Amino acid sequence: MAYFWDFLRPLTEAASQFDPYIKILVFLLALGLFTISYLAYGKNKSKRLLFVSIAFALFAIKWFIKLVDIFISPGSFLADSSENVFELLILASLFIALFRG
Repeated sequence: MAYFWDFLRPLTEAASQFDPYIKILVFLLALGLFTISYLAYGKNKSKRLLFVSIAFALFAIKWFIKLVDIFISPGSFLADSSENVFELLILASLFIALFRG
């Protein structure tokens, strides 16, 4: 039986081949954005920048754990529920930066 989304299967298979490289790239970008936002916070001392820095730090930590999960553990260390906690904290930090900082 064919499904509407079957046309996406080749793209999904192609993306899975590059998955470890993409995760490394996302980690490095998150780490770079954390560094830039933290340096900006050091110059400006804005609460908004502090919470943006916290969000990028949490994002970098999450992706570092995902990399450890791929290369060191058997790939089952970071459960979806744990990842959801990181996402919630990241979104909360960005929410605070936007509306309360």
